[in-house]
Order: sequence, then structure tokens, then C-alpha cells
Amino acid sequence: MKNPMRNGTLNRVGTIILTGLVALGGATSVGAQTYPSKPIRIIVPYAPGGGQDILSRALATGLNERLGQPVVVENRGGANTIIGTEYVANSAPDGHTLLLCSGALVINPSLYKTSYDAVKSFTPISQMLSGSLMLVVHPSIPAKNVKELVALAKKNPGQLTFASYGTGSPSHLAGELLKSMGNIDMLHIPFKGSGPAITEVIAGRVSISFAVMSPVLPFVRSGRVRPIGVASGERMPGHSEFPTLAESGLPGFELSGWNGLCGPAGLSKEVVGRLYGAIVHFFTNEEVRKNFTQMGLNVLPRPTSPEQFAAKIVADVEKFGKLVKQAGIKPE
Repeated sequence: MKNPMRNGTLNRVGTIILTGLVALGGATSVGAQTYPSKPIRIIVPYAPGGGQDILSRALATGLNERLGQPVVVENRGGANTIIGTEYVANSAPDGHTLLLCSGALVINPSLYKTSYDAVKSFTPISQMLSGSLMLVVHPSIPAKNVKELVALAKKNPGQLTFASYGTGSPSHLAGELLKSMGNIDMLHIPFKGSGPAITEVIAGRVSISFAVMSPVLPFVRSGRVRPIGVASGERMPGHSEFPTLAESGLPGFELSGWNGLCGPAGLSKEVVGRLYGAIVHFFTNEEVRKNFTQMGLNVLPRPTSPEQFAAKIVADVEKFGKLVKQAGIKPE
């Protein structure tokens, strides 16, 4: 019996279909067929209990269901994400060790001398979410909006403290931006993750914090911290009751974060395609999108392609480098 795939036209069609399957994570090459061959680890370069933890554990469940191998989350916090990030950069490029990356990946090069390069040492897989930081204060702070907070800080220079999840992190940069735009003086206190930073504000040992929305929302709802506003340029979908800082007293204030998935440099296109396909499948599920929105995270209309994510990383390294220099931020 003749093999119809020998026909020139059908061969071309078959090639087009195969190319599409690679892009969607359905490649039939040897690499994709055998991947994953063992459990996958997602390295979270933050302490347990923060927004990255919530995201990574949900993602792990989704990837496990799609890829057929256990996906475990491993927290390797410290040194403003450098410890966990360095670990992934030095891992084998086989797709079994991945990094939950965030803005710290593109900010750190402006602050520290690292053994890895934010652009060259990683294989971008996809940006999945964008998110806003929420400015919260301990209930004992007599300020209900950003105007009152700025006035209070001016009246008591250097007395207010602000917690961040690491020197040079988006939450730190947001605090520095508040100091600059409000012409106020506050003391920065860095922590090893968003969980510890929130805990200190709840306990009243630190005055305020730009916190990741997802883990801080339960404490906002319970009254253990008071919301002042969000740092994004627009109100967050599903949480429009919280005003932006720009509209409520600091015109032009905007600093948003993002989360994505990266692997070590050298991941094959087949492995990247398989992972990207699984991510798209997970994040286009309406129930998943609804759950993340309720947590204060903005799911992108569709996870960005590896190429789009790579371009964003390059652009953000330059953008945040300028902000760090302008603010005069130095490692502590």
C-alpha cells in the first residue's frame, strides 16, 4: 500500500502541522516524547507564604495534570532571590529544574554582581501574570488614603518604616518611588519574602508595606491591615474597590510586577514548547483565571510566547536599571 505522506503536497502540510504542534507543546520529536522523564522542580526564590508560593503551587498542580509527572515546589529564598535564581542558572538544561521568575530577575543586575546574567543565563518560557502591589498600613497608623499618609510622613520625618520583600525588589522600588514623589522620608526595612514583610506590618513592628495583593487580601478583609491603594496604573480587575495611588493623590505613580517561568540557558525548543503548551492550557481555563483574579492577580489574556517574554526581560533590565540609578538605591 502506498504511503500517502510521500506526496509532496501532503508532506508540506504534514510539516506545517508538526510545526504547530511543537509550538503548542505537542511535538513528536524524541526530546518531547521523553520529556518529562522524572519529577519537575519549580524553584521559588522566596521564603514560603508569599504570593509566589500561592502561584507556584497552583501552577505545579496544573503542570502535573498536563505533563504526567509530579511537579514539586522548592523554596530557596535569600539574597533578594539570588540564591534560588543562581541555583537554576547552574542546573542542567533538561527542563526538570525551573524558576518562578519575577521582577527581581531584571532588577538585581543593577544592584548586585551576580554569577548569572538575567538575559543570557536563562531560557524564557512564558510570562503568565501581571500584578499590582497594594500599599497597606498597620491600623494604628492614622492615615486612610495616600494624601493623609504623605502628610503624616512629612509631619514625622524618618519615623515611618516600610517593609519590602528584599532590597531592590519591586516593593522596595515602590517605596522609594513613594518617598520621591511624596517628598517624604521613611526607613526601609527589607525582608526575605513577602510573607515575612506582611507579618511584620500585621504585628505593628513596621508601619507600612507595598505588599503582593494575593497574600495580603485576607488580612485586608479581616481588618488586620488597612489598604491605602494599588500601585498599578489602573484599578485591578475584580478588585475595583481599591483606588490607584495615581488617582488618589500621587498622579503618575505606577509600578507593576509580573511572574513568569524560566529554565536554565540551553533548554531545547521541544521542551520549551511542551512547557509553554501546558502553561497555555492551564491559564486559559476560566475557573483558574477566576480564582487568580479573586486573589488580586491579573492573568494575561494569553500567556506570552517565549519570544515575547524574552523581549520583555531585555526591556525591563534597561527600564529598572534607570530607576535604580535615579533613586540611588544601594545594596544593604
